[in-house]
Amino acid sequence: MSPTSSDVSLHEVVYEVIPNLNTAEKLVKNTLESILESASNPLDIMRRKEQQDAFGLEIHRVRMNLEHLLERYREEVTELVRAEGREKGPVVTPDPSEAQAIRSAVDIYQHVRAYQRGERRHPVPGR
Repeated sequence: MSPTSSDVSLHEVVYEVIPNLNTAEKLVKNTLESILESASNPLDIMRRKEQQDAFGLEIHRVRMNLEHLLERYREEVTELVRAEGREKGPVVTPDPSEAQAIRSAVDIYQHVRAYQRGERRHPVPGR
């Protein structure tokens, strides 16, 4: 079987994609909470709460699909973790939903990093 553009190493998913998603999620949640605490305009408050809800749903969708991928390759993930990341682990082919979740996780992280560098006005992707 030849590798496709969505093929990914489990090492990358476990040691890069998921930790970066965790970091991005914390930053967005903290930023939105801080903005909400200082907001006084009801429209701003409503908009930020909608952003929180939409972001929470997107994160949930991404995590469910990443969990599905890790479950499908449970034995390989167990071996990878047992080796404490010293081995690269196998390259796997995610299903379409899993592949989209990986792309979304990477996009979220890149967007948040751009926000931190001042290249984006909003912490939430798609806003």
